[in-house]
Amino acid sequence: MLALFILTFCYSIDSWQSEVLEEILVRRGYFVNTPGIRPFFEDEAISEKINELEDSLLVQLSNHLWLSNISLTTKFDTVRVTRLKPMVHYDYSGFNLHLQPEVKFGTDSLPPNRVFKNLFSADYERVFALYQNHYFHAFIGRERFSIGPSPRYNLLLSGHNVPMDWLHYAIKAKIICLSFFLSRLDDMKCKPLEYQNDTITTIINAQRYLIIKRLDFSPYNWFNCSFSEAATFGGENYTLYPYQFNPLVFLHTFQHNWDKAANLFFHLDAKVFLPGKAFYGALLIDDYQLEPDPNGEPNHYGVKVGIELADVMTKKSFVVIEYSFLSRWIYAIFAPYQRYEYAGHPIGFPYGPDCDEIYAKWLKHLSNCFDFYLGGSYLRKGETNVNTAWPIPEEPRIPGTFFPENNFLSGVVEKTFSIDFGIRFNLQNRLVYDVSAGYLYIKNHRHAAGAEKKTICFKLNANLLKL
Repeated sequence: MLALFILTFCYSIDSWQSEVLEEILVRRGYFVNTPGIRPFFEDEAISEKINELEDSLLVQLSNHLWLSNISLTTKFDTVRVTRLKPMVHYDYSGFNLHLQPEVKFGTDSLPPNRVFKNLFSADYERVFALYQNHYFHAFIGRERFSIGPSPRYNLLLSGHNVPMDWLHYAIKAKIICLSFFLSRLDDMKCKPLEYQNDTITTIINAQRYLIIKRLDFSPYNWFNCSFSEAATFGGENYTLYPYQFNPLVFLHTFQHNWDKAANLFFHLDAKVFLPGKAFYGALLIDDYQLEPDPNGEPNHYGVKVGIELADVMTKKSFVVIEYSFLSRWIYAIFAPYQRYEYAGHPIGFPYGPDCDEIYAKWLKHLSNCFDFYLGGSYLRKGETNVNTAWPIPEEPRIPGTFFPENNFLSGVVEKTFSIDFGIRFNLQNRLVYDVSAGYLYIKNHRHAAGAEKKTICFKLNANLLKL
């Protein structure tokens, strides 16, 4: 038997340790009050809710959960990019300091992109200060937050885009948690309005913001449901109001009563934990039409459903299967500075709007040191993206102009099939290697009819946990 204590864990959402933590959560049931906010920031010992671990596999998995004060991560893949991510973490009596820069050798589409003397690019990946106790926590810094029930890509905030700078706090009271997130997005020089065939020549320098407010309700230790409201807003010389910092009030009422335009989203999600399995679902609504629109504007929404299963077909295995759907114009809007993107990348689902995807991953624990996994996905992506010009004039609407009838998979549909397999090797909880290879096939590549792309992918991640 093993009593496991971890006073604070804040593993990056794309870390293999986050996968381990997710599997423990599913195998032993629910033990965090906010399973839809990642990374998990917990000030309680896991043993207070899991008690003592008797299952040998859970003991094995829990032994992999370490957040050392100093570590180093190296990533390499077939686009000839190597990333070094040294990390320093300090934790004392509820206070946490975390510093993780990133140094990139090579070129790809992901940041950091500004090259120093044609040698490397560098920026901060994660850097923050955090204080927390049983009832409250406050966070300021850079992090890849994810909001939603999925352990992979969520619709409201995926965390798999560019790292963002946040002011975040949460208030906890037994079965309820109120969370507030504020990010200062990148400035944008743009038209105040943009739609197809517009003749607008005015350019503004817009300051941009993102606010997310969330209520988590966990009446049982196996069930969580949540409601979130998000908004992108801003403009030239935009001023924040104290009202916007209040986690109890809707931003929608602020927009309506103070005539402050915003791109508003509502997000509902739920997750059910049973021994060895979990079920989850999410609905994202963007400007829902309460009655038929005179210009034929459709509803803009996204849906995600998924399941996690332990010991499927064979012992010591773990499976994740999920399906995601996003309509054509979700995340987009006629005011460019309110679009749901940051530094040219979607804030929500990484592939943006006008797509659907089915994803599955199967993992097998071969021994205390070796894990084998097999994963794959099938993605269909229409031509519409976050920055596609709005199809009709707005403010004011012009009678006789209509939205396109097709609200899903527009134009030439790009179809992507990917599969990969890998082995993870853990050496005495000090050094972890994750080696994977895969195959990628794209039909109608970049939405060109008949164009194809086929490639073999290779990745190597090395994590030095303790120096």
